[in-house]
Amino acid sequence: MKGHQPATTAPGAAGIDPAALTREQLLGWRCALCGTLLTGDRPIGTVTLSQGPTLTTYPLWACDPNCTTENVWRAALTHAAGCEACRTGECATGQRHLDAYATAIRQEHAEGAG
Repeated sequence: MKGHQPATTAPGAAGIDPAALTREQLLGWRCALCGTLLTGDRPIGTVTLSQGPTLTTYPLWACDPNCTTENVWRAALTHAAGCEACRTGECATGQRHLDAYATAIRQEHAEGAG
């Protein structure tokens, strides 16, 4: 999360770290997996954030049709190409993209096995 946003309580849907989500992703404007502006969406679960005694649960949305591994990988590469912190392995956004890619791969394999 950016700036003064609240701390997380626990990993959310599909192992997504709520602290790494942008405001637009929390509000359902962008895909929680790849960050693409949503035109069609599907629910993928919720994350809960805490700020003092207040807990807020946000529904998460992903691209529909399914956010493909290609979209998620492209988002990771696009970000990393211009990010100095990614080169040193100290970028939370880059790590979020890689985690989203791992989640998309697991989901793709699970759907293929079923």
